[in-house]
Amino acid sequence: MEKYRIAAVVILAFLVMIYAVHRKFRRANPWSRTPYERQDYFLSAAEKCFYDVLMELVGEDITICPKPAVREVLRVRADVKKDRQKYFNWISQKHVDFVLCDRDSMEILCAVELDDSTHNRRDRHQRDAFMDKAFQKAGLPLFHVPCRKVYGARELRELCEFLYGKDKRRVKDFLYEQQDTDKAENEWKEMPPLCPKCGVPMVLRTAARGEYRGQQFYGCPNFPRCREIKPL
Repeated sequence: MEKYRIAAVVILAFLVMIYAVHRKFRRANPWSRTPYERQDYFLSAAEKCFYDVLMELVGEDITICPKPAVREVLRVRADVKKDRQKYFNWISQKHVDFVLCDRDSMEILCAVELDDSTHNRRDRHQRDAFMDKAFQKAGLPLFHVPCRKVYGARELRELCEFLYGKDKRRVKDFLYEQQDTDKAENEWKEMPPLCPKCGVPMVLRTAARGEYRGQQFYGCPNFPRCREIKPL
């Protein structure tokens, strides 16, 4: 009986040791788990709508870079020695919606922020103020364009005049074209709504059971983490 007891203790100790080694390996190797999945869209519906407008605006000489990290656009000045890492950290986790570059040289010309309703939050006010100051100090124009279903002179005039310079006729022609909103309105209506919680395009689903069985609705693609729904 004593031998069985000793054997059981040895086996239990061995299992505990294996478990401890396994936990240590998991902590030491963060790549042992990769719980990722592909995003459905690189741009939200609102960003894609504005991207199409930018494509018409900039022409063939300018490249549009969507959502680059601010650290790829700004850098800490070489003469800054004290708190250098702190200043870098302030921009390392931020991004800007669009950056416009010269197509031939990839020289950065300006940046554009598409201001949706999230920019009304207090924390976004602080972020926007910091971004405006940082870009101003760097001598790089940062334009804020309010998010709209369609874009006209009120939203785009400042950006147009920066890009086209003294070519007032080109500015006027482009802004006049934007007044024809029928096509843009129809395209917007065909886009799926954005999830109010996650800010991503919702997907069309069909209720499989319950009172609304067989009826279609929009649901968040992040289900079950997000259970936001909207009627079709």
